[in-house]
Amino acid sequence: MKKMRIIIFICLIGIIALFKFGLSNQETDATQQTSNSVSSIIQTTDSSSENLIKIGKEDATLYADSSLSEPLNSVNAGELATLLSTTDNAYKITTNDGETGYLSLTDGSSLTRSTQELPSDLSEAVIVLDPGHGGDDTGALSTDGHTEEKTVTLAAAKQLQTSLEAAGATVYLTHETDDYISLDDICSFSEEKAADLFISLHADSTESPNEATGTTTYYYYNRDQRLAETVSDELADLPITSRGTATGNYQVLRENLQPSLLIEMGYMNNDEDLATLATVNYQQQLAQSITQALLTYFNQ
Repeated sequence: MKKMRIIIFICLIGIIALFKFGLSNQETDATQQTSNSVSSIIQTTDSSSENLIKIGKEDATLYADSSLSEPLNSVNAGELATLLSTTDNAYKITTNDGETGYLSLTDGSSLTRSTQELPSDLSEAVIVLDPGHGGDDTGALSTDGHTEEKTVTLAAAKQLQTSLEAAGATVYLTHETDDYISLDDICSFSEEKAADLFISLHADSTESPNEATGTTTYYYYNRDQRLAETVSDELADLPITSRGTATGNYQVLRENLQPSLLIEMGYMNNDEDLATLATVNYQQQLAQSITQALLTYFNQ
């Protein structure tokens, strides 16, 4: 009888040990699953969005220290800088120029940009075209005052739309008739359409007539430089001389969350440029050159 009790006692101890071991394994598995889930969420968040700081309405000072006592440089109003971290009184940011420093919390506001995968072909791309000026904003005038920039840009944008759509792209115009659209609304429209590329079309002007000629492809953010160069290379074969690429501190580039270019198609107050610029033939050539450039760019 005594032996039987000992055997039963030993069996009970074994059962209890096995039960505890099973619970321990379940807890370990659950903890591991939770850890993996959290890790997955963090990775998804990191890869699907980017934290930015938008500089306020005026140029701001970038500081070397979080106490904001040692000025480094100034940052353009409206620029979108990469947010690294936040202290009690400052954002730690990296500017478009690649400079890292601190910005007063009062000099900027935080926002999030969704990460978009670059299409592998123009046929998969969404393009927003902005015909420069419109409505009461005529833009630059010809030397005789009879031709307005807004008329030329709208006609050219529609030719470009036709060419891009023929290549399979989805194209939106910020305005399709002679209307004024604010610069803020232009940037918002580009973001709403999740544009893979935004292009604003303009025609340049100088203080004195006939002193400059050529097309110029402008970009603001360093990330868009290769895109600008690809487009500029194609424009070099147009009847109007190419002036190459340049950085342009324009609101539709600087405050646009999407990849952006501004193309000056020629000079309104250069009589020879305008004689070419205002023709359907030139506008079609321009459209074909830009389309070819984008075919090259997206296929890279």
